[in-house]
Amino acid sequence: MKQEELEGEIMSYYQHTQPSLQEFYSHYATQWEHFYEGHELTDSAFLRFLENSAYPLQMKYNRGDLNLQYYIDRFHTLKKRSKEWKHLRNLFFDKWYHLLANNEYNYQIERINNLCERFYRLQKNIADQLPQRGNARLMWLLRTHQELAKQLFHYDEIAKNHPAIRELTKILGKQHYGKEKKFRMVAGIHREQIITHATKSDITGVCEGNDLNSLLPIEYCYLSDPALQPLFFERFNKKKLQMMDYESKDQHRIKDIKIQGNEIVEEQSGPFIICVDTSGSMSGEREEFVKSAILAIAELTEQQDRKCYLINFSNDIACIEIERLGQNIQELANFLCQSFHGGTDLTPALLHAIYILKTKSYRNADLVMMSDFEMPPLNEELSEEIKKIKQNKTHLYALSVHKQSENTYLNVCNKFWFV
Repeated sequence: MKQEELEGEIMSYYQHTQPSLQEFYSHYATQWEHFYEGHELTDSAFLRFLENSAYPLQMKYNRGDLNLQYYIDRFHTLKKRSKEWKHLRNLFFDKWYHLLANNEYNYQIERINNLCERFYRLQKNIADQLPQRGNARLMWLLRTHQELAKQLFHYDEIAKNHPAIRELTKILGKQHYGKEKKFRMVAGIHREQIITHATKSDITGVCEGNDLNSLLPIEYCYLSDPALQPLFFERFNKKKLQMMDYESKDQHRIKDIKIQGNEIVEEQSGPFIICVDTSGSMSGEREEFVKSAILAIAELTEQQDRKCYLINFSNDIACIEIERLGQNIQELANFLCQSFHGGTDLTPALLHAIYILKTKSYRNADLVMMSDFEMPPLNEELSEEIKKIKQNKTHLYALSVHKQSENTYLNVCNKFWFV
């Protein structure tokens, strides 16, 4: 589970349970009204109020915490509107306020702890109902789709155990990193300084960091809860904790450093484009294989922040864009659950793939074809178009589920596999 997803789940749960938190306010609303009613009274009316409230307040507070009889007796000995009377009255209301606020705080903490326990049990029950196998990321994304999870975990296991799929995803994964690197020299000297907070004054707002002395109180709540401690330590490591920002700062010069050069990644690979044969000849074991391969490639979209454009072809073509597995899991699941049928015509799919490769978002994409390639040979016009995209450093790969394939499609690929 990603941090933003965990926070989203917590926020969703909070919004769902927020009405029950209002019990916290209604639980003490009557006492607060009673408190403020007495606070606004004149001295004469206040003494009558105190005498009338003695019994109900004694039922709510221990005598050691709030001795009502002491205050009543003491007020009878003092002159109204005197300095001593005013001081004792303020002392009484301060004592009452802190007792009431403390009860309120304890109730809130208890209520929140109960809700946190319920949240943990809810997530655990969902996880326990899923098959305890397969990709942990898939388990999280499919936590509310148990039947779909079983089917996709089956494809996930095929992908992990099949050498051709493993090799393909390994090659595609390596393409993610910079293909070529160079250094650019930077003339001059870089002067390093450390900027530290001076005396904790002049608070200007809230910033992100990991200074434990400046954290906002909400961050300590994460640290105090064992279930949320990993989230706290992750944010501490990334310097993403919310903390107070101060205007007063001290600067200390450390040393001058000569800069030799900055490493620059010249080029990175783009997304994936997959042309998958969904004709009737691909049903059965072939269908399971290509669906497993698609799922394996789709998982790379989150690992490497690369989009995936899926083109299904039989008699016609249909397209699905997967920007992130977590974001588009439902669209992918709908495709993986459909059956394969119809005829085979790869040409429209390749033409559309070439068109997509010419767009800005996909100009550095890798192209993968999955089919039995039981079709007419690749025509000369389409072959020339493929040569052009390869000159643009597009890599072509193919997974053939039939060894008696039409080789003209396989020969234009950088690498292909028979399965």
